[in-house]
Amino acid sequence: MEKKGLLSLLVYAHFTNDIYNFVLPPLLVIMRYDFKTSYFEGGVLVALYLLTSGALQTPIARFAEKRGLQRHAMVAGFLGMALSMALFAFSRTFPEFLIDSFLLGVSLAPYHPQGIGAVSVAFDAKERGSAIGIHQLGGNIGMFSAPLIVAALFSALRLSWTAALMAMIAPAIVTAVLLSAVFEVPLDQAVQTKPKGDDGRSLMSLLLSPIILLALAYAFNAISTRAFSSFTPSYLDSVTSNVGLSEVLTSAVIASGIVAFPLGGFLSDKLGRKLVIWVSYGLAGALFMIYSFVGGVVGLPVLFAAFFFGYIGSAPALAFASELGIGGRTNSSVAIVFGAGTIGNAVGPFMVGPLIDALGFLTSFKIASVFALLAAVPVLLITTKGIRTRQRICLKS
Repeated sequence: MEKKGLLSLLVYAHFTNDIYNFVLPPLLVIMRYDFKTSYFEGGVLVALYLLTSGALQTPIARFAEKRGLQRHAMVAGFLGMALSMALFAFSRTFPEFLIDSFLLGVSLAPYHPQGIGAVSVAFDAKERGSAIGIHQLGGNIGMFSAPLIVAALFSALRLSWTAALMAMIAPAIVTAVLLSAVFEVPLDQAVQTKPKGDDGRSLMSLLLSPIILLALAYAFNAISTRAFSSFTPSYLDSVTSNVGLSEVLTSAVIASGIVAFPLGGFLSDKLGRKLVIWVSYGLAGALFMIYSFVGGVVGLPVLFAAFFFGYIGSAPALAFASELGIGGRTNSSVAIVFGAGTIGNAVGPFMVGPLIDALGFLTSFKIASVFALLAAVPVLLITTKGIRTRQRICLKS
């Protein structure tokens, strides 16, 4: 499969995956009205599926790489997403939602390491950041589409909870069928220096300090961005008293990633991964903090800019992670960093949910902003001296 076709396919798959990755936060608004779900319970549900996904990404990626099951892992994930939506459709109580959320987390675990790893293998170093940025763009479109889809199903079409969630099954089924029929795993042949004693089997060979520091920075940034994105719909609903408008406004600020993801990848190809990551994370933290003081609809341009800079660092970080892979395990290396980010995504809502119940939205947002500011610190400590990053045999243009 030629590399441009591969990238197009995976942009679509990432779009679909991240609809499900972000569908629960806008659904929390509906659940609060229909099922009296508290902000604390909402935070637990979001944290559960994200923690589950983050914890399973590395072992699933390692298992799939060793056995050549990358395509099967992705297909199984999308089928699991469809099943989780069907279970949500017929659930009404918090314990039932916990089971559904856990299954959603398991289902979301396979895609990102396989998809990002395939893109990283297919493109050489001069194009890798831009290609991963374009791939991330697909996910961002899925993220900002999720609130719009929820608004369309519940506010425009006025579907019931069961009917709306059953309608959500279709995209996952279509993507699973498409990947099963078309996706081919690209060739990865890496030339690099392996640490003494590395037998090609131990995951410890991946746990170099640059990977750890990069994962920590990625996780800190994720704590803030997901805390804000998870509760922005509910916050704006409390300000506007309009569910549909709150979902549309949330989509508008998240849409900053349409430009940010590909721009970050392109800039990192030209200026270097570390510089772009550090500057973007520092600016994101400052802007999130400013919004937590301004607040409301009037402050949304600041929030838009905060998400913009938070997203710019994503593609460079994942490209950097793939280049630090050891023993040809691109997917496993990506999984460590992206998995840390997913765990950060879980910590944000889990932390902020009960804080909102106790302290209100803006005070809780101030606390979340601190983590975005901290994200720039580990980046400064990263050094790759003595580490030879991977070289690729690329697919044809």
